[in-house]
Amino acid sequence: MWNQRDVAPATDESSPAAEAQGPRPEARLSSLEKALEVCETLAAAPRGLSVTELARALGQPAPTVHRLLAVLKRRGYVRQDEQTSRYSLSLKMLDLSFRLLGRSELRLHAYPVVREYVLRTGSRAFIAVPDAGEVTYVWPAGPDEAAMHTQYGRVMPGHCALFFSEGTAPRRLSCLRLARKADLVRSEEVVARLESGGAAARERLNCTCAPVFDYTSREVARVGVFAHAGDEASLLTADHRAAWEVAERISLRLGHLPTAHSAGVA
Repeated sequence: MWNQRDVAPATDESSPAAEAQGPRPEARLSSLEKALEVCETLAAAPRGLSVTELARALGQPAPTVHRLLAVLKRRGYVRQDEQTSRYSLSLKMLDLSFRLLGRSELRLHAYPVVREYVLRTGSRAFIAVPDAGEVTYVWPAGPDEAAMHTQYGRVMPGHCALFFSEGTAPRRLSCLRLARKADLVRSEEVVARLESGGAAARERLNCTCAPVFDYTSREVARVGVFAHAGDEASLLTADHRAAWEVAERISLRLGHLPTAHSAGVA
């Protein structure tokens, strides 16, 4: 039970009278500042804090702090230990920060891995961020040099089977879009083929791509390998495994920890 001196006065923004009049701008700002102070104080307490400890640290009435914690907990910003009843920050702040960094964080971890693969194998690769309509192509440009080019809002090679039809494909396309590791051993079933007639049909574009996951196991990008060839031999025996391995290395750098159940076992 709260002490009488901790009970908020009738003029507080949470009082029935204030609620009946509607929230005032300064009241909303005050509540926001208090909530931010709660988060900042919890960030400095790795073992968490009780309502009483937090109220003492903030110099706020315990009922006010409890009300703020209830909102923050409902929105997922704080969590409460079931045994100790102490509050601490959740990882939602980190998740919001990661989403804000988004593609710049992805580039930081993806480009070195893709560049190393391109220089080592001489292959052409790409990093696609479908949600942003962005694809960056990477190819060898010298003994120890790689070139890059980014396009926005353009059709991505790794998704050609989703964008083209039999009548619109400019060439023969073999698109192997990997969803999980088990697809590596069933590539013949997964690959999508588009056949167009005419002179362009003499050359086939083979393309494969694999998912990149972040620390929350959310797919944030796709990494692919593509090449022109007369058949699908390389696509079905080596390229698809290379794409998966590159994507897996990037995912690990982003904090993803794959499991046999979620990734599938080849």
